[in-house]
Amino acid sequence: MTALSKGQNGPLPAGPVTVTVELPAPADVSALLVTESGKVRSDADFVFFNQPASPEGAVKLVAADHVSIDLGAVPTSVQTLAVAVALDDSVPGSLAGIAGLAVGVTQPGSPTVSAPALGLSSERAAALVEVYRRGDGWKLRNVSAGWDRGLAALVTEYGVSVDDAPA
Repeated sequence: MTALSKGQNGPLPAGPVTVTVELPAPADVSALLVTESGKVRSDADFVFFNQPASPEGAVKLVAADHVSIDLGAVPTSVQTLAVAVALDDSVPGSLAGIAGLAVGVTQPGSPTVSAPALGLSSERAAALVEVYRRGDGWKLRNVSAGWDRGLAALVTEYGVSVDDAPA
């Protein structure tokens, strides 16, 4: 198994990819399909428990902790797939307090790549890894960067609309 430290990247062969978030706490895993501008094309590019697949079906939340990606079906306008996690509101503290938080990336015929969440402090939501285009291929980067204010702050950073909480 290969391990990527924070900021490190490595190549991904073309084909299907499974991203598994190792998270021993109640949390939400999501994926965002992001354009070159760093924003989603629309709110439909936010894949999460209430919207478990991207519009074209290239990115799917297949279990609470598993994201399936068909790299060949990702629209050409999408440059990056960010896989993120956010602590459930019922969980106190931050992601830094979650021992063992990591991502495992698997592809048929290839060894698993591990990306441990490193350098987090007070964040309640974080982009853990990015799968991104590089030339004619794809790469994987350990991002481990987050937001103290949780999921709403993370997704609005990527251009997703968030309704205000009712009064």
